[in-house]
Amino acid sequence: MVEVIGFGIAGACVALQLQRAGHSVRVIDDGQAGSSHVAAGLVNPVAGRNFEPSWEVADAWSVALPFYEELGKDLFQHVPIMRLWRDEKDHAKFISKRDQLEAWIEKVDDEGVTWKGGGWLDCPAFLDAAKEAFLKGGGEWSDLPKGGSQIWCAGAAGLLREDFANIVHRSAKGEMLTVKVPEWNERRILTRNGWVIPIGKEHYRVGATYEWDDVTSGSTAEGRAKVEALLQSFTACDYEVTDHVAGVRPIINRSQPVLLNQDGKGWMVNGLGSKGVIYAPRVGLEMVERI
Repeated sequence: MVEVIGFGIAGACVALQLQRAGHSVRVIDDGQAGSSHVAAGLVNPVAGRNFEPSWEVADAWSVALPFYEELGKDLFQHVPIMRLWRDEKDHAKFISKRDQLEAWIEKVDDEGVTWKGGGWLDCPAFLDAAKEAFLKGGGEWSDLPKGGSQIWCAGAAGLLREDFANIVHRSAKGEMLTVKVPEWNERRILTRNGWVIPIGKEHYRVGATYEWDDVTSGSTAEGRAKVEALLQSFTACDYEVTDHVAGVRPIINRSQPVLLNQDGKGWMVNGLGSKGVIYAPRVGLEMVERI
């Protein structure tokens, strides 16, 4: 019996991939909503200020997309991502790197560059679908360990508790808003200093802040103000805030997954940061190989 501790995005993918490979799997989950339950689920193949493709994104996404589509055809929404220019220097930086980005470029214009392969995963719906599939496949579910080989998929909570010794991490809290903007009608995902994701019915998700020093306070007035300022950098339309959430990104090595076997403790799967939707299904396959 393999016990997977934690059922966020990483734990769900690890548990399902192990189960599909023929392992008997028990999920240990206390029912507490973690960062996966509030994550925006953004899939952006080229993120950040420096136009760097995400680490091994093509290989990871070739595993992830069919994995999600098999669980539910509407879980992942294919939406164009427009990376808006910040200024002329920003545009010049893109031009200098364009040759290495061609695989991801849909089009380039005066507004910015549109990336191929973008979209967002409905993370709460995915977790529900993953749990249903896991239990239907004969998996066990418990809120307490019962014994067996253990794989810890505890995210930022596990890093902050120091479940595994001597793990250096730089986990960061992020705050995000859901807003209603009736007059905007923007259908693309927009990114620049943050992002806006259209989620339907005049609603958008907007984010996200990065806070490294105070990761335990949850959502804050200061965080809300920062995200509202991000929204106002994308549109001048009137809006209504309908939700405000916070989560902590588990970051160990630039949002690259870390798989570690520590004597007496078992395996740790962690560090997926803001890229868990891209990497988690492939990490599940890697755990199959390692155990």
